[in-house]
Amino acid sequence: MKRFLATLSLLLLLTVPAFSLSDSEYLRMRKSNADFARADKRLNQVWAGLKKSLPKKVFAQLDKLQREWVASGRDDEAAALMSDGYSRMEAYTMATNDRADSLPKIAESLRPSARAKTPQPPAERPKPARIPAQDPAPKPEPEPEAPAIFRASDIEGEYQNDSGFVSVRIVDINTDEVQVTFSRFKDGTHWTAKGWLDGNTLELSDANYSECQATLTFSAGTVKVDITDTDDWNEAIAPDFVVEGTYRKLAN
Repeated sequence: MKRFLATLSLLLLLTVPAFSLSDSEYLRMRKSNADFARADKRLNQVWAGLKKSLPKKVFAQLDKLQREWVASGRDDEAAALMSDGYSRMEAYTMATNDRADSLPKIAESLRPSARAKTPQPPAERPKPARIPAQDPAPKPEPEPEAPAIFRASDIEGEYQNDSGFVSVRIVDINTDEVQVTFSRFKDGTHWTAKGWLDGNTLELSDANYSECQATLTFSAGTVKVDITDTDDWNEAIAPDFVVEGTYRKLAN
């Protein structure tokens, strides 16, 4: 019996690497399966929101945990789901959706205020003061209009300013995945990256951390290009290729 258990343990250990998701497999899954692509896009959107809202020290801790999840945690979660009878594609899609749900809670637990917080007794409410009569309140000013929401098909095309071109192309209309190519006039340098349109903003990043160097903000007939936190990412190279500024859309 002991020999059987030892053999079984060895076989389980030998099968673990088969669950590991390589970069090429990740890209194929994102391209071939709409459910996985949507889950991956959702994880990217949650990650981009946390990156903007968290203090740098907290985000650095979250970044370390997320890299560990991509390196092994995601595979462990998917392997557990596959042992319950789910297919490989279903398991990685579920693991990615679960990570999108849990990331905000993990980020909140890393905040110093969350770790040091202790329950405080409720403060006594003061009795309300007598409110003197007032003149009728002025009519509220109309709220500013919400920014326009763009579809991928609305932003596709060529944009130009005095420094160069920005070419925007749809990769997947179902997930709003977009490919952008920057071309500089001064030296003919080209740089291409992909991302997912979120409202009127395009973050050139992905959950496997291959890129996160530029943010594009679209409005009617223009796109504003900003370099994104180059000091926070692994030797980000966007400044070598991208010229910041506002580009105007060329007529078809």
